[in-house]
Amino acid sequence: MAKKKITPVNEEFDFKLFVTIAEKNFGWFVLFMISSLIIALIILRYTTPIFESASVVKLSTENNVTKELEINKNYLVDQTANQIAGDIELIKSRIILERAVKKLPLDVSYYAKGTLLDNEMYKSSPFMIEYLIKDSSIIGLPIFLEFTENNQVILSYTSRLTGTFLKTFNVNQWIILNECNIKILVSDFDLIKQQQSKFKKEAYFILFNTPERLARIMLGNLNVSIVNPDAKTISIRYKDASALKTADMVNSLATEFVKYDVEKSREGTDNIIEFIDTTLAKVNSDLRESEMSLESFKRDNRMVNPDLTVTETVNRIRTLEDLLVQYNLDLSLLEKLRNDINVNKKVEDFILRLTGTFKTDEIKNGLLELNSLLKEKNQISIMATEQTPQIRDINSRIENQKKLLIQTIINEEASIKEKRQNVYGQLNKYNSDFSRIPSQQAEYERLQRVFSVNEKFFSLLLEKKAEFSITRAGFVPKNIILEKGYIPGGPVYPNKTLIISASLMVGFIVSLLLIFIRYLFYAEIGSLEEIAQYTDAPLLGVIPQYKREIPISQLLVDKNPKSVIAEAFRSVRTNLQFISNEVGPKIMAVTSTISGEGKTFNAINLAGVISFSGKKVVILDLDMRKPKIHLGFNVENNRGVSTLLIGKDTVENCINQSALENLHFITAGPIPPNPSELIISKKMEELLEYLKTKYEIIIVDLPPVGVVSDGIPMIQKADFLFTFYARTTHVKCLFITSTKLFPRIK
Repeated sequence: MAKKKITPVNEEFDFKLFVTIAEKNFGWFVLFMISSLIIALIILRYTTPIFESASVVKLSTENNVTKELEINKNYLVDQTANQIAGDIELIKSRIILERAVKKLPLDVSYYAKGTLLDNEMYKSSPFMIEYLIKDSSIIGLPIFLEFTENNQVILSYTSRLTGTFLKTFNVNQWIILNECNIKILVSDFDLIKQQQSKFKKEAYFILFNTPERLARIMLGNLNVSIVNPDAKTISIRYKDASALKTADMVNSLATEFVKYDVEKSREGTDNIIEFIDTTLAKVNSDLRESEMSLESFKRDNRMVNPDLTVTETVNRIRTLEDLLVQYNLDLSLLEKLRNDINVNKKVEDFILRLTGTFKTDEIKNGLLELNSLLKEKNQISIMATEQTPQIRDINSRIENQKKLLIQTIINEEASIKEKRQNVYGQLNKYNSDFSRIPSQQAEYERLQRVFSVNEKFFSLLLEKKAEFSITRAGFVPKNIILEKGYIPGGPVYPNKTLIISASLMVGFIVSLLLIFIRYLFYAEIGSLEEIAQYTDAPLLGVIPQYKREIPISQLLVDKNPKSVIAEAFRSVRTNLQFISNEVGPKIMAVTSTISGEGKTFNAINLAGVISFSGKKVVILDLDMRKPKIHLGFNVENNRGVSTLLIGKDTVENCINQSALENLHFITAGPIPPNPSELIISKKMEELLEYLKTKYEIIIVDLPPVGVVSDGIPMIQKADFLFTFYARTTHVKCLFITSTKLFPRIK
């Protein structure tokens, strides 16, 4: 049957062997698992915990125009999606971020020094800072503080303007620096001393911030996403090392976003009310003046209720005056609108709310078109800059619309002025009819008319102000905060459970990988069955590894006759009887593949066990390159095989008696320069023939055949060849085989 070839790796999986290797490497498994757990704990201890808070906002995307016009629903879906995306970008814009950070106490950041990480003391600092910035180079620059026992503070920093600065100041007093003036107000000195006791110096430091700087920093920690597109809800999430700061930040962002929407809606109405208030002040002054003139005239002329004789003429004059009031109001509104357009004020909602003021639709349509273009620009501005082609194109269209609208307003003003001039002409005609009316009555009517005009104009303005004030008060937030951000109970990173589990898993995998590699490259033979897979040579026995260090006297079977190793050698001796029972002396050659596999040790103890059976045994040390037999028996090596083979000594003089009666040995002797030639010499054959006449068993300790070829000729002469199979020098068991049943090596 064909046998397997010996390979550097195990080709088949042996579960029993795998478990055995795992048991032997259990210490490494424990070490890796403990190391992984320690690494996980170190990561958790020295990683800054990151907290996250979230707020949910419901967006309003109502569009009354599209409802009335019943625009295609698919188009409405697209418009809604675009509006939600625009609102998300608006929340992430600098406009909302800067508004949000201005509402929080973030103008100064307070930090406490840690062993490896610095801790921001958001709303928990034991001291506060009042300041006045004089140079912007101090923004974002760390200023280190060290408090002393006598109510003083050592302040240090390095700046472009001052360089390195270090000086002691009193707390609760203004400190004048080149970049700023600051006052340090201490609220908890005990907490400060407790913190400073952990560090030699600079236990605290502060940073000055600006809304712009904070907005840039916080944008990276902000995440705005759609929760439910059908419900039009979005989530505002913010991450930071301070749990309280995350909750405050998302709530401030949500609140400012809702406020911003209301403010934009009220902006047009506020402009109109501002215009009405300005006009009211002027009209009120004119009304008071006309009222005083009328009262003065009545008092001076002692008139209480003059008789108006020309009622019809007066009625016509009053009708014309009413028309004149309307024209004057129209001209005032047109002038205000034209001026606002010229100075680029937002006029989206100005005249649109004055329903019915103008008889022409040209101005209304022009304002509607301008309002539409401005809204389109606002939407594009969220995702584009002033230099992009879309912005430049919309700006050009807005300027053209403004020019067209201004020209339309000028034309309307000219038309109204022409109509007003006609009214003046008619009034002059009717006024000339008063030449027949007594002068006192005429003057009274004139003053009455002036008062009436001013009174009606004042009443009209009051009415309009009331309307727009009611409209302004009716504005409510279209966007609703469904869920406020709460202070998180624990960090989202690092995840304690995940990191510990992952670390233990890595430790387990590394341990398993180590065991698998050791199994894959396992170079030890554990059983007779295993070695039988690789050779047809008969297996005579197994010699277990000696657990303690082998002493210089390597003959152990006489010292521990009941030991496991002694029984193993007896088993080999017994098995030898089954190989050959022929009468006569036998030569047993002992070799191995490499040095250090226990060849000499086994040769000596095998010889000792055989001698116990009453047979005369001699050991011949032919490993003349690296002799060891003399070490095993603790004798000198000044004569032996080498001196015999060169004829310098006799056999009787070289044979040594061991501690056992029937066990003799011949050492290798001085190391010769040509051991191979000596072994194949005729003297060697004569020596063997002589020893056969004296001994029943001749055990020859040969050099390792895997290293040198000195022992090959002697193997050819041997009756038995003992080979030790071991795949590393760390041998657990040595397997002894014999070549007696095979043809001799030719």
